[in-house]
Amino acid sequence: MSAQRHVEQSLFPEIKPDRPVGYIVPSVFVGSNAELIAAVAPMYLTGSVVDVTHGEGKWWTLFRPDPFVAHDLHKLDGVDFTNLPEPAASYDAVCFDPPYIPNGGFESSTRQDFRDAFGITTATGGEARLWAMIGAGMAECARVLKPGGFLLVKCMDFVYADGLTLGHRRVLDMATACDLICHDLIVHHTGSGPGGHNIFTAKRARRHHSYLLVFTTKRGRPSRGSTDA
Repeated sequence: MSAQRHVEQSLFPEIKPDRPVGYIVPSVFVGSNAELIAAVAPMYLTGSVVDVTHGEGKWWTLFRPDPFVAHDLHKLDGVDFTNLPEPAASYDAVCFDPPYIPNGGFESSTRQDFRDAFGITTATGGEARLWAMIGAGMAECARVLKPGGFLLVKCMDFVYADGLTLGHRRVLDMATACDLICHDLIVHHTGSGPGGHNIFTAKRARRHHSYLLVFTTKRGRPSRGSTDA
């Protein structure tokens, strides 16, 4: 899959060749989740798509794949992303937006809107349970992904128990364990980030970004001679 760019045609191709001039999604993206998904859709969401953590569907307000299947344990059909009903190799693309932060990671996690936005309500039991759940979900997403397809995973780094957890690094390691390779990494900035109102002494920079990691199967790896970005 790829997104064809607009081409500026030359009047004298034997002297000056045609050149691509169309938009390329930047590796640092500013905007909503829906805007990010719409931007990457021509590259990664052109076939059959399943969203295994659909929630309220905020990823899909600007772009909706066709064909499209949505699952969500708490807000849709009761399907657990750690135990998907589909057979192996069912979809060209799989979208996975698991809980980011373990319960109690921020004082502000008592706010219901914050807890819903970051998936905390499903991650009670601390960091160990959170990563076990994400790892099981990654394995299921890899199982239902077609050879050469793309797995899109949203994740972020966070502070928990006064330590910085590199969440994107953990997801990268889990993907390797699932025999997937990283195809793309987009830093996603949406605003001021979680927490902050109760911090009197700053110990580290505030997390202002999340990540969209794109994985593919080894059969789907671009050739060495590819000129893609």
